[in-house]
Amino acid sequence: MRLSINSGNRLILTLGAILVAGFLAVNLYSLRVSSDALRELLVRNTLPLTSNNIYSDIQESLLRPIYIASLMAHDTFLIDWMTSGEQDPEQVQRYLQAIQQRYDVFSAFVVSDLSHRYYHFDGILKTVTPTSLKDQWFFSMRSHPSAYRVDIDTNEAAKHRLTIFINHKIQDQDGRYLGITGLGLEVATMSSLIASYKERYDRDIFFVNRLGLVQSHVEEALIGTVNIYQREGIRAVAEQILSGEEGSLRYSGEQGPVFVRYRYIPELDWVLIVEQPEHSALASLRTAFYRNLAVGAGITLIVLLISAVSVRRFQRRLERLATTDKLSGLHNRQNFETLYKQATAHAERQQRPLSLLMFDIDRFKHINDQHGHLAGDRVIEQIASIAQARRRGTDVVARWGGDEFVMLLSDCPITEAERLAEGLCRDARESIEVPNCNRPVTLSIGVVPYQQGDSLDELLAHADTLLYQAKAAGRDQVVAAA
Repeated sequence: MRLSINSGNRLILTLGAILVAGFLAVNLYSLRVSSDALRELLVRNTLPLTSNNIYSDIQESLLRPIYIASLMAHDTFLIDWMTSGEQDPEQVQRYLQAIQQRYDVFSAFVVSDLSHRYYHFDGILKTVTPTSLKDQWFFSMRSHPSAYRVDIDTNEAAKHRLTIFINHKIQDQDGRYLGITGLGLEVATMSSLIASYKERYDRDIFFVNRLGLVQSHVEEALIGTVNIYQREGIRAVAEQILSGEEGSLRYSGEQGPVFVRYRYIPELDWVLIVEQPEHSALASLRTAFYRNLAVGAGITLIVLLISAVSVRRFQRRLERLATTDKLSGLHNRQNFETLYKQATAHAERQQRPLSLLMFDIDRFKHINDQHGHLAGDRVIEQIASIAQARRRGTDVVARWGGDEFVMLLSDCPITEAERLAEGLCRDARESIEVPNCNRPVTLSIGVVPYQQGDSLDELLAHADTLLYQAKAAGRDQVVAAA
């Protein structure tokens, strides 16, 4: 027993000694090789992560203006104004002024394919011509495969300042190309973004075009004047940077090696360059390396848990955005089309009646023009609430666009649908008030029954015809199919 106890103690002591020796040996070895390891970390992880984060920020900063341009391109007011012959240019000028003020953008514009007029929020800027090189961006947009395009060009309406343009096609309901609308973002604002990146990441960050000319830099004096082909050090790898899509390089600078991460940004047709001198990188990374030994595992676990929760929330938010109109809270157009197919299939199987209401707000443009877009938004929200209150359990209500709404009534004959529509008219008239407006808010509604085999477009066209009959008859009424 004594031998056994002594042997156990020796084993524990031996294991302890091995662990201590191993721990000391590993840490001493780590101190010796940390410089090489941290260089590898910088090249393979840190700089690419910085590049990816900046690229994500650039994409995110473009998503909002692209979304606004899409809203403009699908605005029924703009489409109707253009298809009606662009009778009153001041209407679209006021519209563009409202867009600029509401979304706080540098520029807003519309270019017509019918008249070739370039409408700006300050008025008609010019008439574009196919023979002008300056106007080729417009004429090439017709055949562009995507609905929108991001261009970098000088802004004729702003003393030819370099501008990022979000150009979005305008098409009518038949898919006919009407022109382009969109926004302009000032390139100079990129300098402030780069300054924030430099402060956040403590690295030199700038953008060049495919010719190597600096397009955006924290030092504005370098923009448009410095080319990396002539810049000491980096010119040795300039050809590789400008001919590639993404990668990591190294060149010799004044204080030693400099690590470079480059990435092509197709949305801007620029190359993002992130530089980190080795002498500054190793000092900070060594400190981070030792600190991360102690806390890395715990932080990683926390980050993973937070990321999992955030991703799930983001996915749920995306699902809501994909099916719901943000302003009204109703189904959006795309989701309604899916629900229509399901409802018609069920109605045909069960041999049950199905009716559709299409309605819009009378003189809605007057509300927006005279009382502001916030008042108009409030009216849309109230109309949505009234429709939801009138909706039965199986009915579907959607915002079709602008001030237009559709309502699909399951197991509902045309007579009952007409009564429900009259109730909507009454509720809107009696319960909605616009401040400082003596005129009641009213609806015009078209009611049609579903016939087996009717497509959604056919049913909507029929309902739209009846809706306009209601307007022609004086508004604030329901016209049902005979």
